Amino acid sequence: MTVDHIALLFFSAGTLPYYLMRLFGRLAAPIMTYLLVEGFRHTKNRKRNFRRLICFAAVSQPVYFLFMYNRMPENAMKYLLHWNVLFTLAVALLVLMLFDSQKIQTAPSLILLGVLISLSHFGDWSYLIPAWAIIFLCCKNNFRATAILYAITSAVLGTLIFLKQFESFAVFSFQFGTLLALIPISLYNSERGTVRHKELNRWFFYVYYPAHMLVLVVLRAILC
Repeated sequence: MTVDHIALLFFSAGTLPYYLMRLFGRLAAPIMTYLLVEGFRHTKNRKRNFRRLICFAAVSQPVYFLFMYNRMPENAMKYLLHWNVLFTLAVALLVLMLFDSQKIQTAPSLILLGVLISLSHFGDWSYLIPAWAIIFLCCKNNFRATAILYAITSAVLGTLIFLKQFESFAVFSFQFGTLLALIPISLYNSERGTVRHKELNRWFFYVYYPAHMLVLVVLRAILC
């Protein structure tokens, strides 16, 4: 994630360092989504996890907007319709909770599912994160099915979402770096760490996410 963000701020699009760093950076979001699903499976207090995500998403939002656009928004609407990835992960967590409620076949639940997935459009990584979350949840015991569905979803949906943002397919193609995430995911042993490590891991990313963007924003102001 940090490598990706450094490339975004300090390297020109179309250069080899930019391409390679962003290709590598594509691993971050799918791995975060996978860990979100793993946490969902093992935690007993999912509502607490959701509240934590929302709180840190709100704290991170001003830094995220400044990081992405190098300015503060002209109005509240622009601020509210460009969410950081923690908001998208929070939406994905709600989707997982809905799937786990065993009421997904009822009409109200299907409507709610559609609304939740639609909300992810306003977040970083858009529909990909809830789509990945559903795949990781539903194919938890079948890596082959996970890999096939994940690869198809990442390639097709990722192209539909992001291709229009780039001047050519060649420049866009680093987005296929998301497929590399299948390597560390395949090596994950599903074992939980010690209590000390669990507490460290639980809070580290939440703090690190806005902190590293703030550092990069300050460096951009100094160097550029």
